[in-house]
Amino acid sequence: MTEGRVKSASIMAVVTFICASIAWARSHADAAKNSPGASTVTMMPVPPVRYFPRKEVEATFNHERPNETLFDSDYGSESFKVKASARTKLMSAETHMEWTDVIYIEKGSATLVTGGRLADDVTPKTFPDGKPYLETKMGTSIIGGESRRISVGDVVVIPAGTPHWFTDMEYPFWFFNVKTR
Repeated sequence: MTEGRVKSASIMAVVTFICASIAWARSHADAAKNSPGASTVTMMPVPPVRYFPRKEVEATFNHERPNETLFDSDYGSESFKVKASARTKLMSAETHMEWTDVIYIEKGSATLVTGGRLADDVTPKTFPDGKPYLETKMGTSIIGGESRRISVGDVVVIPAGTPHWFTDMEYPFWFFNVKTR
């Protein structure tokens, strides 16, 4: 008998919560309709959902596409890029002036050095197409900084202006990189 009462009380609590939620939503919708300027509210266009099948992602990691950017977007203040990055050799240390990197390690491992300062500026003056190379500063290594071992499943957020460098990599070293401003 007690179990039946508990079940009934639980069902009544859920029903009461749902009814209260619906009433709250309706009252807020009515208030929005009746508020000054309600007739001038317009919906912003919603960007389409982007899907990248596994074959396309792997082709990007394997450098079978022209670059490692899967998606490059500029929705006003929500600028971001999604990259499937692969490292097959040691590359320069870098500091992005405007972009924060959000990195998810997919394959392999590396030592990530962050902070400190770039050694020996090796920043190109221009891209191959002649455009000025301004956003990223590059160096041969990092002086100082903090080293940590990163591997599959780890997530790292590197704020804009922070020197960073992958060393001592276990190949293949693949990572998703969401670059955001």
